Amino acid sequence: MDNIMIMAFSIAVPFLLSAVLGWLFIPRVLILSHRRRLYDIPDDRKMHDRPVPRLGGITFLPILLICICLTIGFWVMLGVPYVTDRLNLMIIRFCLLFVGMMMLFLVGVVDDLIGVTYKAKFMVQIACAFLFPLSGMWIHDLSGLFWIHEIPACVGIPLTVFVVVYVINGINLIDGIDGLAAGICGISLLTLGIAAAVMAQHFFLLFAFGMFGILVPFWIYNVFGNVQKSHKIFMGDTGSLTLGYLVSFLLIYMAGESGKTFPSEMLIIGLSTVLLPMFDIVRVVIARMKNHRNPFLPDKNHIHHKLLRTGLSARWVMAVLVMVSLLIVLVTILGVDLHLGATLIFLVDLGVWLIFDYTANYFIHKNHRKKYE
Repeated sequence: MDNIMIMAFSIAVPFLLSAVLGWLFIPRVLILSHRRRLYDIPDDRKMHDRPVPRLGGITFLPILLICICLTIGFWVMLGVPYVTDRLNLMIIRFCLLFVGMMMLFLVGVVDDLIGVTYKAKFMVQIACAFLFPLSGMWIHDLSGLFWIHEIPACVGIPLTVFVVVYVINGINLIDGIDGLAAGICGISLLTLGIAAAVMAQHFFLLFAFGMFGILVPFWIYNVFGNVQKSHKIFMGDTGSLTLGYLVSFLLIYMAGESGKTFPSEMLIIGLSTVLLPMFDIVRVVIARMKNHRNPFLPDKNHIHHKLLRTGLSARWVMAVLVMVSLLIVLVTILGVDLHLGATLIFLVDLGVWLIFDYTANYFIHKNHRKKYE
């Protein structure tokens, strides 16, 4: 089987299989949620005004496991050479990935059903993050970001754990409006998946396009599902935690392979796909600390809450933020193409975010004045 066939197989099979399974299982989860009354109850911090099922995320991990295991099984049966060359190392890394995903999956299910403290979540996230260095996968080179290149393990391993926990929480906290977390993660998975296709990283493709396939039916049910007809569903913490963990795995994997199987420029491109929620966390934490509030306790100051105060509808807020995230990725790719260097590209991305945040503040004040005129 030649390289093109392996590539097509690695993209099409997990994507189509996960999308089909998503279409089959999500409606069943909806039925179960309504029968058992497993709802996300509205409160003063949430956007919805009616109880909505929040267990859509329980489909993510099982479907991804089915897709990955079936595809690898087909590879072995067909005798694909790529598998036999690197199978031992990849099995170790992906087994540890699934251990971490299962731990976060279980924490998410408990949180969605009865609630879990933020301290307990952090402890589990940190434990799961340490599984990456355990498999020999950690950030060893910043590829010129902040003018830093190769870094020792004593710095790279704690940095890896920090980035994993950071990304998981970024995805978890941005999941406050229909389609937003799934949309941003979809951009990330598609960007990373295309990069993996260019570099012929077949195992990487399975995870990127396998999860992307699941997100397609979920996003449709999440954004366009009708509450009155019981067709709407949220991913809940079960989905956002496992999704954030997978995205962080792909980013760390790519960073660990920087300068080897992936070009060094892919570090800043991969990072750009999650910069919007990461920048937002920094802004929110600073605002909470200025107001002498616990930086870990929830409020209504995230970027999607801010845009709602401009007068935009929830669906337009989602569309704007997804487009801004895509813009940051495209600006980064352009910067790489122009050989601007990782640090300058990061500063340009930060500038895009700051301009956007300033614009949002302007329209919030404008909308506020309009209400009192």
